Amino acid sequence: MTTKRSLILAGAALALMLGASPSQAEESSAEIAAGVPAGPAKLRVVGPDGKQSSAEVAPRSDVQNYCSNIADPALDQRNALQLAKLKDAEGQVSAKIDELEAKRQEVQSWLADRKAFMDSTSDIMIAIYSGMKPDAAASQLAGLDRPVAAALLARLKSRQASAILAEMPAPIAAEISRVIIEKTDRASLAGAAPKGQSL
Repeated sequence: MTTKRSLILAGAALALMLGASPSQAEESSAEIAAGVPAGPAKLRVVGPDGKQSSAEVAPRSDVQNYCSNIADPALDQRNALQLAKLKDAEGQVSAKIDELEAKRQEVQSWLADRKAFMDSTSDIMIAIYSGMKPDAAASQLAGLDRPVAAALLARLKSRQASAILAEMPAPIAAEISRVIIEKTDRASLAGAAPKGQSL
């Protein structure tokens, strides 16, 4: 047997095994080569009772084929765009969280400083200065360190503190007032933030 003849026999045997006659195989290969569909496609359907049936599926148009071919890339593009937007939003949220955390730490530090300032004077000293006449207390407080004098005045009643400050020389009263403001006013923490803004 020649090689050509054995190839022809093998091809015929293969066609018989597939259940198609040589003429049908030639027709379908010619249709495929021509780009013509082989007829309506059939869809195998298995019912709930297990019986099989087939239904014809209408051939798809070129527009439907085009749409189905670009559907996945378009979906991928939309997903990529949404992912980029989410990452951008995540970055903005993360930056805002960092900013708020810095503000929280700043306020915590201010509260600790204020508490330390207010606690730096003893109750006994407050009682002593609150019982003194304003002019005598003013001369005594003017001789103290400014932070200590400010802490004592901050713990006195406002009427007593204002009377004592009124008896002090103006430059000393201004220094003590500045220390009180720095230690007790949150706006001074922000570097004298504009009115209406708070931390």
